[in-house]
Amino acid sequence: MPRSNIIQATLFCFLAMLVNTGSVKAGTNVEILSSSKYAGKTITLTGELRKAGGNTRGTVILLHGCGGLQGPVLSSLRSHASSIRSAGFSTLILDSFNPRGISGGWVCGRDSRLASAQAYRQRDVRDAIKFLQTEPGINAKQIYVMGQSNGGSVVSILAKRPVKGLRAAVAFYPWCGAVPSNPRTPLLVLSGEADDWTPPARCKSLDKSGDRLTVVTYPNAVHSFDLSIPVQTYQGHKVGGSTKARADARRKMISFFKQN
Repeated sequence: MPRSNIIQATLFCFLAMLVNTGSVKAGTNVEILSSSKYAGKTITLTGELRKAGGNTRGTVILLHGCGGLQGPVLSSLRSHASSIRSAGFSTLILDSFNPRGISGGWVCGRDSRLASAQAYRQRDVRDAIKFLQTEPGINAKQIYVMGQSNGGSVVSILAKRPVKGLRAAVAFYPWCGAVPSNPRTPLLVLSGEADDWTPPARCKSLDKSGDRLTVVTYPNAVHSFDLSIPVQTYQGHKVGGSTKARADARRKMISFFKQN
């Protein structure tokens, strides 16, 4: 897949905006010091941590796409997080871009920015895992991650190698060039068969290559199928929600986390 198409394929996916600091209670915003600088400056990541009541199964980190915060994606991530918590997991929606001052699609504009983001977002996840491992009420051995589009590509790359504490990863409509044929961390890929930004064909061809990779596709679903927006044309591609695909993907994601 050409780099220009990779950039276009990730343009529509975004994230939740989150701030604040202090000791973490049942539901609060947190700050996480980045282990690396950006543009020569120390970065503090922000996140929205919500702990499940009782004996939590673990914690799921949720990642946005390369465009930054947009209302429909914020709503989508929070809706996913609510369902995940109902299943007994705590959740952390992680913001990589607003703390760096690069939201609004700036990252998606050049190959070099996209490649750089894939590298530092992997470190962001590792920093978030280390942060969670110091938090009371968090099972340090039961950390999971999910991401949409570019975030899905990031979690797919992470799945290529063991990450301490990371038990499983779920990628919503990622670029399939980032998906490993035999991941070391169990990986579930969820894509729309009508997705003309990140087509799932290569992902489907990899599905039989190892027992730690599972690929599920949805007929007629397009890019960003888990968002609650009507199907529309954006940047020359179809994007939009599918109620049926969204509900089934969410069930499969939660089941996958429970299995691992």
